[in-house]
Amino acid sequence: MKVLYSAAHGGFAREHAPLGGGAAIFEMLSAEWARTAPFAVAYFTPQTNTGHDIINFDTGSYARFSRQFEAASTQAIRREDPAGTVVLVNDIAEGPEFKALQDYKVVTIWHVDVVAYIAAIYCRKLISPKTLVRLYRLLGALYPGVLQLIFKKQSDCVQYSAAHIVPSAAMKDIILHCYPDTEPGKIHVLGWGAPPALPAVDKQAARRQLGIPADALVLITLSRLSPEKNQQLLLDALAAWERQPGYPTIYVLICGGAAYMHGKKHESLLRAKAAKLSNTQVRFPGHLYGEQKQLHFSAADIYVFPSSHESYGLTLMEAFQYGLPALTLENAAMQPAFGAVATPETFLAELQQLVQSDLAAKGRAAQAFALRNPFSAAAARLATILSDAASSSPATRAAAPGPK
Repeated sequence: MKVLYSAAHGGFAREHAPLGGGAAIFEMLSAEWARTAPFAVAYFTPQTNTGHDIINFDTGSYARFSRQFEAASTQAIRREDPAGTVVLVNDIAEGPEFKALQDYKVVTIWHVDVVAYIAAIYCRKLISPKTLVRLYRLLGALYPGVLQLIFKKQSDCVQYSAAHIVPSAAMKDIILHCYPDTEPGKIHVLGWGAPPALPAVDKQAARRQLGIPADALVLITLSRLSPEKNQQLLLDALAAWERQPGYPTIYVLICGGAAYMHGKKHESLLRAKAAKLSNTQVRFPGHLYGEQKQLHFSAADIYVFPSSHESYGLTLMEAFQYGLPALTLENAAMQPAFGAVATPETFLAELQQLVQSDLAAKGRAAQAFALRNPFSAAAARLATILSDAASSSPATRAAAPGPK
């Protein structure tokens, strides 16, 4: 058995570009399977672009990149023997031409359901993902190329993939709701668990190195700077808290680099809001990796994860490994025992209550959960799913599924 792993955001680990969770999953799976060798793996990644090119593309450039990678990856896959090859696809919009691969056993990883993302972020949840899919089926021929990349590719992916890997039961439910002809058994819920991480270092030693007072309350966020990551919710909450008596000494570490179409604008918004805070120290350390990530996590008291749309949250699990309790919006990996779950309206109140709680106990519970759910276990389960796909028949050629 051979696995051909296609990833539009893969192969850029040495660049340390803030490409996001899909790129991180690719690098971690590659490293884990190199260690365990469950089967032979070949990789197809971009041949001309760099990771920094990709995160700085405008909409048109990104669409062209996606189409170019679609064509190149499809050609590379079709050079392989369909009888002896399982294709693992790391992307959907940037993925191969699924319909052209009907003779292959294709397993697709869903890092994000882009239709659900559009419904949540751009449509502000006023239109459901199912309605958006129905509108595409009625009017899709009129859609511009960028929307074709989203709606047609996702529909083709659902139809022609032999199996789908999703990080949460909620995502599986949305897919089945939007494409009710889909066989539920094709969709495998696979939480990625906690990524490999360096061990924590002494908190006060880390703070001395970063120039943070020993008695400060240190809040950390770690993700790319992009609108859906919603870091401004934390800054707005602190602005309101500053107006109340008894405001503590707070340091905020907003870690991550600006990425993709709206990243730079979002970073400017965050810096402007941070500059208006009078009693809060806000730092922007940039995209962190290795020992710098270890240092900043070790110095923190609470991980803040305010993403307005998040499929899973690798950095949340990483924070748990460092024994950090968390404040999040609704998230598949979060439990109240590990911190607090807020809404945008209750965010400040939940933060204040969390600060007054037993942070150490919540951090220990979070850390124990992360240790019970290592990424290596998810990689092993995915290897089993791929092996099972190798012995199955190719994906269905039935009419494209969609809302009835």
